[in-house]
Parts: sequence; C-alpha cells; structure tokens
Amino acid sequence: MGMVNDNEFEYKKAYTNEQRLEKYEKVIKHTGEERILVVLERHRKAKIQKQNDKLSQFQLFAINKNKTLVELMQYVKQNAGIDVSTSIFLYCNNQLLMMKSDITVGALYDTYQNKEDKHLYLKYADFETFG
Repeated sequence: MGMVNDNEFEYKKAYTNEQRLEKYEKVIKHTGEERILVVLERHRKAKIQKQNDKLSQFQLFAINKNKTLVELMQYVKQNAGIDVSTSIFLYCNNQLLMMKSDITVGALYDTYQNKEDKHLYLKYADFETFG
C-alpha cells in the first residue's frame, strides 16, 4: 500500500491562476523577495481537530525564506489553530517532509513551488500516510 494521495487544494478551486499570481505579486511588492506565499490545508484523511472551527478550509500566509522547517511547523500549528502539543506531519506534493533543522523554507520553496502561481502548497495531518 502506498501513500494516500491528496494533492488537490481548495485554494486552487477558489481562485483562478491569475488571481493567485496577483496575490503573490502583491506580497513580493510589499515584503520583497525574502518572503514566500504558503497555502496550508488539512489532509483529507486527517482526524486532527482545529481549536477554531471558524478557520477556513485553507490558510494563506507569507513566511520568511530563512525560517527553518521546525519554525515552519510551529507557524503552521499557530495558523491552523492546532494545539502546540499535537504532533503533526507536513506534506508537499504528496511527500512527507522530514524535519531537519538545517533545511530552510527557502530551500523547500526552491524545490516544490508551484511554477504557475509561485505558491508553496502544504498539507498537514496527524498521521503518516504510508502503509
């Protein structure tokens, strides 16, 4: 059995490619090249509960490229309304991200960014989806 495929994003359904690219351009205009746009959504099979059910199906936020993956994980929990004591896993392009302290968000972005709208798309879950 392989990984559960969940690479569809509600954010892409809600906004056209042109609208998403426009959002990216606005962020770069106001913050410079040091930030990237991250789209965060809950994995469709995740059982994790958000502390605030009023949050939308996706979160869009700008984060500094110099942040580490560990810092990104803390930011994700905060923005998704997940209790800090809850263990979660992050996925990008259906791949589990390994939490190495020396990997930056910028390196992740360089590898996985959506070439059309220049966003980084992430899913979070409370389980590993292998096996």
